[in-house]
Amino acid sequence: MNLKKIMSLVLVSIMVLSVFSTTAFAKNESAYVPSYDSETPIVILHGIGQNETYILDEEGNRKLDSEGGYLTGWPLEIDLPAFLKRVIPALLLSIVTQRDCGLTEAMSKGAYDLLYAVHKDNKGNYETDVEVPCYKCPMSEMPAEVRQKCYSMIPVERCGEIVGEDKLYYFGYDSLGDIETTTKNLHKYITEVVIPQTGAEQVNICPISLGGTLAVSYMEMFKEDYPLIKKMVYVVPAVDGSDIVGDILIGRLSTENNEALYYDLIKYLMGDTYTSYFINMLLRIVPEKVMKSAVVGLSEGVVEAAVINCTQLWALCPSEYYEEARAKWIADEAHSVIAKKVDAFMQARANFAKNQAAFVNGGGKVYDIVCYGAEFFPITRNYKNENTDGIIQSESTSMGATFAPLGKTLGADYKAKGTYCSNPQHNHLSPEKDVDPTTGLFPCTTWYFKGQLHESLDGNDVCLGLATELLTDDNMIDVYSNEAAYPQFNGARNVKNINRMINEYKAYDKSKLTSSEKEAIEKAIDEIDKEKSNTVINAESWQKGEANLENALVSAGIREKEEVSLFESSLTTITRSMNRTLNTILDK
Repeated sequence: MNLKKIMSLVLVSIMVLSVFSTTAFAKNESAYVPSYDSETPIVILHGIGQNETYILDEEGNRKLDSEGGYLTGWPLEIDLPAFLKRVIPALLLSIVTQRDCGLTEAMSKGAYDLLYAVHKDNKGNYETDVEVPCYKCPMSEMPAEVRQKCYSMIPVERCGEIVGEDKLYYFGYDSLGDIETTTKNLHKYITEVVIPQTGAEQVNICPISLGGTLAVSYMEMFKEDYPLIKKMVYVVPAVDGSDIVGDILIGRLSTENNEALYYDLIKYLMGDTYTSYFINMLLRIVPEKVMKSAVVGLSEGVVEAAVINCTQLWALCPSEYYEEARAKWIADEAHSVIAKKVDAFMQARANFAKNQAAFVNGGGKVYDIVCYGAEFFPITRNYKNENTDGIIQSESTSMGATFAPLGKTLGADYKAKGTYCSNPQHNHLSPEKDVDPTTGLFPCTTWYFKGQLHESLDGNDVCLGLATELLTDDNMIDVYSNEAAYPQFNGARNVKNINRMINEYKAYDKSKLTSSEKEAIEKAIDEIDKEKSNTVINAESWQKGEANLENALVSAGIREKEEVSLFESSLTTITRSMNRTLNTILDK
């Protein structure tokens, strides 16, 4: 991101300024001027998997694998050869006999053994000792490789530039840990580490994804910390969990539907390639009932291995699923400790709106960034219809906003419900009338990015830039504060590939280029820079600029363009058609 260009754009933008109120916003037509707060420390609450968990030996040392690397609980250590050794014989026998010859059991037990590194007892304790790094220091004092890794996962360098890395903190926790313990550790981290080290009276907290779930628990368990928090800036927070977890827990998967099982799932995992369609067709050799039973067995093995005794993953179970999932998995006496902790979290979630209101009424500020307009991972029962960011349903991340089914609108005559904002001067409806923010808790301080996927959010520089402004700029009060630079509804883009290409060009020996090649590349980069400086995303222009730069680099011989051969393309078309035809015939 070219920060100087963005700031120059911000400074000259004519905006509607608002004076924050829980009921109304006064307008002031003037040039927007930021007011940066360099005194308040920032605490990042990362998402799932953005902190390692190391497996320890009996002496408390980190275990090593056969290649000398550390064995980790996260990223997950899996024994895939052992899984295949268990499953393949049962699969072949089931194909030959056309009945379930232990395939479902093999999938279930295989999945359980596959995830050995995260097994816990029914009190939530790891069966294997683990180490969870949590550096009790600011980013400025972290080892260089750790700091760089944190920035690579969550690119918040600009926050460090504004407040100083000595006031930027990254709270490391175990993604597969205990929600109660993690919440207590967060409280101690803020009160015993951040505030004493910085001497600040308050902190700004940025909960991201699973970090949003942690924030739900924190705001319930430690209400006495409210005066210590100036701002809560949520980024795609899993406030009401993810339907992916809910559907897996109750065993109501999309794979009950043949379209998902024999077409969409493998295509999603492997891409639109002939290989994925060949696999889809091979799956039809297994009897349908056996195949569906095996998928359920696999999901139940995953639950038993990684979820059933992990309260932090239980916290990702949406409210509407909980009673059914609880009755299925943890209603017995053996899981009473787990159930008690998860029940407490679900009560925290039920109290979330009330807790947020109390926080705001006490002077705190709450902001939210939401992504929508993408299909779910195709294992959820409603994956084709629900508005999501690919991982979390957008109703969860938006704290209750109303979304039309994916690809549709709320209707031409739809009027905003006005549940949390009934100000007649405000028009919060999305331009396409597919989102009504007014049913979400904070319609005046929630921003939406259409088409942005959860997993590539770290590549959307505008989204990260907005989060940075909300964390550091005290004049960014609401969606009307700097509407020209950061409108309430925006689009999707990913700067990562662009940055990689520009770095390739910078590292290349330019003496090998002709003047016309160099001119074409630099013209393409200039166009990209202009697009980068525009924080109102035009996805079509961005994609065009990316293609122009890649073509210029390919023409100059700096990079090779990945092209699908005519043979591969034709084979994909043929196998896609064959797979669709086969499914149509067999499903009659």
